Amino acid sequence: MNIDFEIDGHPQSMHTCEGKREGDWIVFTCPHCPEYENRINFRTKERKGRPAADPDVLHNGTFVPTGLEQVEGNRSN
Repeated sequence: MNIDFEIDGHPQSMHTCEGKREGDWIVFTCPHCPEYENRINFRTKERKGRPAADPDVLHNGTFVPTGLEQVEGNRSN
């Protein structure tokens, strides 16, 4: 998803990233910015990444482990 908005009169774009697990790392990539990558080690909290070519594009994303999607949807019950 791509969302456009303004911060202090400057146009900004927000891209929603896709997350996947690779060992102890959660890896987020952007379908719109092939060079962008953000890695978070869920055990050590270490973070690594490669920025997007356009610094004005903001990125966000979530990761829900396979099999827990139903738990996420029912947590308020």
